[in-house]
Amino acid sequence: MSGQATHNGPLGLVGAAACAVALSLSAPVAAGSTVALFEPGTRIDVPSGQEVTFLDVIEGEDSAVGTAIRVRFLAPRIARGTGDVEFMQAEADMAVLCQDFVLPHMIDAGTDLPDQVIIVLSDRFVEHGVADPEATQFFEAYRPEGGMCVWEGF
Repeated sequence: MSGQATHNGPLGLVGAAACAVALSLSAPVAAGSTVALFEPGTRIDVPSGQEVTFLDVIEGEDSAVGTAIRVRFLAPRIARGTGDVEFMQAEADMAVLCQDFVLPHMIDAGTDLPDQVIIVLSDRFVEHGVADPEATQFFEAYRPEGGMCVWEGF
C-alpha cells in the first residue's frame, strides 16, 4: 500500500474516538507477518489534521497481557516547544490509527492478531529501545475485540 490512507473505517472519526478504541489482539503474530502489511512512508489522515507517516512494526514483544506489536508512526507536530498537536488530540489520532488503519490491514490480510497493539507517535525517528531525551513520544495500548480496537491505556 502506498500513498495516503484515510480514517474511513467501520467507525470513522467519531466512533473511534468515542469508543476510545484500544487494540489488544487474541493470537500471537507469526514472525514477519505484520511487517509486510504496511509500506514505510505511507501517510495517514488523522482527526487532528497533522501529517502522520507509518514508520515500522516491531513484533513479538512480551507485554502484561501476552504478545504485543508496536506500530510506530512519525508525527512531527507533537514536538515539545515547536509542535501544535497536544496529547488529547494525538490520543484521538492513535485510536483512529488502530481502528481504521492497523486492525483492518491485519484482518484483511488474515494475519494472526497479537494480544496487544501499541500505537506509538514520535516527533522524530528514535531507534527502538534507545532513549532520546529530545524526542516527544506518545503511546497507547489497544486490544482487538469483535473487530474493534478497545483502549487499554498505559
